[in-house]
Amino acid sequence: MEHQTIIAMGRYRNNAYGYDDLHHHELGHEWWGNLVTAMDWRDFWIHEGFCAYMQHLYTEQLHGEAAYHESFKNTRGAVRNLKTLAPRESRTTTQVYFAAPEYAASDGDIYTKGSLILHALRYLIGKEALLKTLRLMAYPMPEMEKLKDGGQCRFVTTDDFLAIAEEVSGMKLDWFFEVYVRQPVLPRLHIERAANTLNMSWDTAESLPFPMPVEVQLGDQVRRVAMVNGAATFALKNGEAPVIDPKNWIFKRE
Repeated sequence: MEHQTIIAMGRYRNNAYGYDDLHHHELGHEWWGNLVTAMDWRDFWIHEGFCAYMQHLYTEQLHGEAAYHESFKNTRGAVRNLKTLAPRESRTTTQVYFAAPEYAASDGDIYTKGSLILHALRYLIGKEALLKTLRLMAYPMPEMEKLKDGGQCRFVTTDDFLAIAEEVSGMKLDWFFEVYVRQPVLPRLHIERAANTLNMSWDTAESLPFPMPVEVQLGDQVRRVAMVNGAATFALKNGEAPVIDPKNWIFKRE
């Protein structure tokens, strides 16, 4: 468990990628959790989800992008989507960590769902922009990186993260956060093929806007299809078998 000046460890065991994921997670809190603290429990995915995502980034640093994608392989099925990840109303510790009274342990969404949302955000804005956004969340001003007296520590909200991500990427991202963190239901991609035409459309709770682009692989070529107003149509050649979202970047319902 993480504490302000020391980590308490009950065991040490390497995972399949050659490091102890629990130790790595708690070290993440020693940097991220104590330097950047959520203003309210409702934003606590900033602690747990971000630390969980750092483990995937470290896996990529050690073994490359293929291992990064592989590390997400079995995570999606663990997400329950029973409650809003970052509600606008204040929450208690119990409300944040537990989806329902019958769960004896944390439902894990602020960890796993949080990491998958950052994974999808990286796809949308790019790795470089995401890493810069994370750095600015920790140190919004360069001079803060030189402070050692506690003056660099600060409180943050999900809206702070949204504002920095928009500034860095130059994109409007409110729709992304509304769908992923302000309500619990994941988007679903509807796919229809009629003759040599492929039709795709996003289905979201309460018809929320979701213009998330979708990668389509045809043979060795991958094309990112813009989903203006949440839908797109494009032509296929005879015999072409498209693969939708081949790397599984987008966090969605099946």
